[in-house]
Amino acid sequence: MASDGNIGHGTTLAGSTTGTIGNVQTITIGGRTRDMIDISTMDTVDLFREYKAGMADEGEFTAEVNFDDTTGVIATAVNSAFQNRTSETWTVTFPGGKTFQATGVVSAFDINDPFADKITMSITIKLSGKGTWT
Repeated sequence: MASDGNIGHGTTLAGSTTGTIGNVQTITIGGRTRDMIDISTMDTVDLFREYKAGMADEGEFTAEVNFDDTTGVIATAVNSAFQNRTSETWTVTFPGGKTFQATGVVSAFDINDPFADKITMSITIKLSGKGTWT
């Protein structure tokens, strides 16, 4: 039986203000969590804690990109979004057209300049509210 797995080649990342981020190597969408509220009481059965689901947090996503200093466009746009605390809509489009879209703010970015390898940039976007999968 053949696997139904997909190859990530062709996935794109774009911010509604920042624009398309090129040279993407990896995108990690994750960290969706939900607070759990302890509702245990003195008469809880069998001495096992009881919980209710509370608020959810969409988490964040990170993108690793090749740093291209010939134009500086990506670094300049990401730095501008970080400095301006710009909340914007971010869209990850997967091969085949499926998307993940959420509102978020660039919360961190790092440039890794190794001695004997390519320069990369890591971009972290903290998401606000609920993302949409299509």
